[in-house]
Amino acid sequence: MKLALSLFLAATSLMAADTTPGVTLESRGLPRILFNNDSDDLKWPAYPENHANGLWVPAGKYLPLPTINSLDDALAPRIGPLAKTKTQGLSYCGNFGLPIWELKRDHIAALGDDPLQPILQFWKRDGRTFFFSMRMNDIHHAWFNWAHLWSGFHRSQRHLFLKPPTDKEWETDFLPWFEGKTSKRPAISTSSVAFDYSRAEVRTYYLETLREACHRYDLDGIELDWLRYPDLFRKGEVNVAIMTAFVRDVRVVLNEAAKRRGHSLRLLARVPVTPEQALSIGLDVEAWLKAGWLDAVIAGPGTSFSACPLERWVDLAHRHGVPVYGSMERQNRNNVPRYGSPETLRAAIATLWEKGADGLYFFNFYVRDEMPLLDEFGDRALLAGSPKEYFLESGGDGDLTKSGGPLPLALEPGTPATVHLVIADDPAKAKEASLEILFKSEGETKAPAITLNGQPLKERKSTRAKASFTLTLSSAALKSALKRGTNDFTFTSAASVTVTSLSVRVVP
Repeated sequence: MKLALSLFLAATSLMAADTTPGVTLESRGLPRILFNNDSDDLKWPAYPENHANGLWVPAGKYLPLPTINSLDDALAPRIGPLAKTKTQGLSYCGNFGLPIWELKRDHIAALGDDPLQPILQFWKRDGRTFFFSMRMNDIHHAWFNWAHLWSGFHRSQRHLFLKPPTDKEWETDFLPWFEGKTSKRPAISTSSVAFDYSRAEVRTYYLETLREACHRYDLDGIELDWLRYPDLFRKGEVNVAIMTAFVRDVRVVLNEAAKRRGHSLRLLARVPVTPEQALSIGLDVEAWLKAGWLDAVIAGPGTSFSACPLERWVDLAHRHGVPVYGSMERQNRNNVPRYGSPETLRAAIATLWEKGADGLYFFNFYVRDEMPLLDEFGDRALLAGSPKEYFLESGGDGDLTKSGGPLPLALEPGTPATVHLVIADDPAKAKEASLEILFKSEGETKAPAITLNGQPLKERKSTRAKASFTLTLSSAALKSALKRGTNDFTFTSAASVTVTSLSVRVVP
């Protein structure tokens, strides 16, 4: 099988757009910053009866749901403010539970026969680039009480699900829900109603959706979002060869559209945080790179930074002349204190640049007051001079949609344990540097001994609460011990305690 696949890849001449030597976004016509919009600002206004809470944002209260009487109304929540920044790339989610052209028109009729068309034309009119984001197995419509977002294909082809409902479940639970006879969502387990990519009908459905998007819209490219959601096969039935052939077919569709449009269409893939995780769900990205099908890799879900092994994707993709986007998810999915402050966001972005990212990809970055920060994030010189708070993430790596880090770290008595924090500034040259570490403990536990890059940390201040305590330090000795790059914190405790957060603030 491996030999056959190698021969298959070697024989193909389906190359990605503009395979110019050198690893630059510019050589492939790609933007430095790519902003993903999940299209809720169009989906929700199309069904106001189902989304009375308003428009979700990752921090703070819901925004009022816009009534769309004009294009300006559709642009106001997100795309209008985004257009005031220097951001050049928009990846608009056009395929979720159903393709965007299947949305009900009653409440968005002001946008015309195809509601995405005027949005695309607005974005591209000043030379910006527009990508159609394809969620390759989205299940939001099943997780939430959103029967209105099930496509006809989902409703008529349940036998293609990873775990199809029984006839009885379909008739007694699902059909009444679809028909509006009940608001009770059926009992749906995680990914059970995601599609099974081993079935040719599923692959054909996604290819035809992609072909229709390329026919309808003058696109600059396509994003294959494999993280919404990364369950493509039944357990034990992952088939790498099938998925490799599928991506080859995607490249064929884009090349056909490019010939018809008279310009190249780029192919981007949003993939798990490591090549091994991608391969475990059937995505042999290295094979796609060798074949020349990809124009860029979007690395990981954007929920880890210091702990993100972005260098792995950079090394792999750059060997094939393909650039890599580092990712930021704005939602605080890993319990980082103060995540979302300008200082934590700057540190996260600086870390991605430090690890070799060629560009930046933003997901769920919908807080309008924060959009001006995008210009700062894209300007590395400006970013270098701004205060930052570097942090460690929690959560581990068990969830492909939410890569995490080493916290919480349980310390066993007498057993040293080490964590690593990446800093993109030179602390020795900084005006200020300070450290904060939070611990969870029972009773009046003595604080652990801590070394930083082999140097003991002394003169620490401790603040205690009922079941926790916080250590802080700001001194010349701390600045001397810190360094640009990877910093090793080693803890040795006389009692059982848990490190729950660790951050370093740097003021250049």
